Amino acid sequence: MIQDIIINLIVAFITYLAATIFHNRLRIKIWLQSLLRWNKNIRLSCAYLFQIKKDGKYLLIKGNRIEQYQPVGGVYKYYNSFNEVKSKLELKNEPESRFYENGDLRLVTKGKYLVKFLDWFDTKKNREITVIRELIEELQPAEISVEKLIKNVQIEYLKTIKEEIKFSHYFQMDEQKIFNIYEAKIPSDMLDTILNNDKYCLVEAEEIERLCCTRDGLSKKISETAKYII
Repeated sequence: MIQDIIINLIVAFITYLAATIFHNRLRIKIWLQSLLRWNKNIRLSCAYLFQIKKDGKYLLIKGNRIEQYQPVGGVYKYYNSFNEVKSKLELKNEPESRFYENGDLRLVTKGKYLVKFLDWFDTKKNREITVIRELIEELQPAEISVEKLIKNVQIEYLKTIKEEIKFSHYFQMDEQKIFNIYEAKIPSDMLDTILNNDKYCLVEAEEIERLCCTRDGLSKKISETAKYII
């Protein structure tokens, strides 16, 4: 009987360990990758994107900095209270002025601090946690009333994407990107007004998967991040 109890305990422990590893496999992989990059620079980018749908299609917006269609959304901002954490983790603002704006959670750190940064990000402390700011900014060209937008749009959290670390040829360093995905339910009449502006378009899921769509007889690029809103 004691032998059976011991065997059951061992089986339970192995099952628990296997389940823990499975559910945390990406985090473990990132931890292992960070060890291999202990003293190497890693670019961090923490953003949120909106899934906005109409008639089964997805709303995209023309990029301001890159010639492509992409999801509505943007980068989180950090607050002054973050400066102590920033110093401890030797975080530096991204030097690329083309993308970086003051307070953006686009930073550069060393691999040895990556897991600590991810732990900090998950606490939601010292940073922006509401997502309405970027929705307002991104829909400004459509001249939608801010008051009407805030009162009538429902925003629901869908998922978080933490990409594997990979080398960025543009920034010439390894990169870790995090995306929180939200569904923004916008009334149909407001969406019609938005779509009157040629900065926005509706695309099929298949077009997002192909990373291109056809507009005015021309092929237009769709950002790789668009796949996260499907």
